[in-house]
Amino acid sequence: MTAKEPRRLGFWGASYVLYSPYARRFEGLFDGVREDLARSGLMVTFRAYVAGALFTSTVAGVAGALAGFTAAFYARLPLGFAVILPAGSGVLAFACSMAAFYFLPSAMASSRGRRLDAELPYAVGHMSVLATASVTPERIFDVLAREEDGGVVARESKMMVRDMATMGMDLTQAVEAEIRRSPSDRFGEFLDGFRAASVSGGDLNSYLSRSASAMMLDRRLQAKAVGENVGMVAEIYTIVLVVAPLLLLIMFSVMGAIVGSFAGLSVLTLMYLVGYLFVPVGGLVSLILADQTVRKEVE
Repeated sequence: MTAKEPRRLGFWGASYVLYSPYARRFEGLFDGVREDLARSGLMVTFRAYVAGALFTSTVAGVAGALAGFTAAFYARLPLGFAVILPAGSGVLAFACSMAAFYFLPSAMASSRGRRLDAELPYAVGHMSVLATASVTPERIFDVLAREEDGGVVARESKMMVRDMATMGMDLTQAVEAEIRRSPSDRFGEFLDGFRAASVSGGDLNSYLSRSASAMMLDRRLQAKAVGENVGMVAEIYTIVLVVAPLLLLIMFSVMGAIVGSFAGLSVLTLMYLVGYLFVPVGGLVSLILADQTVRKEVE
């Protein structure tokens, strides 16, 4: 038999070991992060997260100070600026890193909530099929947790199965714990109804069938709305980046034959601005609009 390899701490473990005494002093600054951290899916304790924020921010502050010192050295700044620049850049890098860690759980929870809402109708449909086959509620979540490509729903189900298997919780307690840490209000409402139907002895199959039908209808309506929004973005792209540049070029050509310049700029310069500035910037804005319109639905 071979000896077991020593378990690696990882980033959060190493941060906790190094910065746990200091993290206690900064926990008050991160009080607003507690709920979002539980919903973010990071699977890290609050103190370990604060320690990781301090560790990363310290490294960022040192790197910022070194960058400021290097810039001041090569720029040959006066002594006063040579001292202020490294200190200021170090403090700025530290503050930016702390701010990023403060808002990161909220952004992750929001993203997970959108993905969970998108996957939920299909997961509920799967649960309805399992309930029709007389599978017990506990077994339903176990089957979802074993799905390899189950996405966010599978990970949430794994946490409920873990609570029941290792924490000694029953189904009701595991569902209540999941409702508290769920990043999606819709998923929380569904679990609340699932718990009520399973505990009260109601028709669980009927509840799952109705929920799946309602969620699929909402999903189709959302997909239709997204398609309309994408069509609107395509129309804007056609008007602004196809029709408008052609009209402008024709107008400038006619103006060039008559006056030769406009607002102090030659007609050729105006054509260059349309071709090399207006069209690329407009195309980039259109791509961003289309990407954000579709992403909010698919995530």
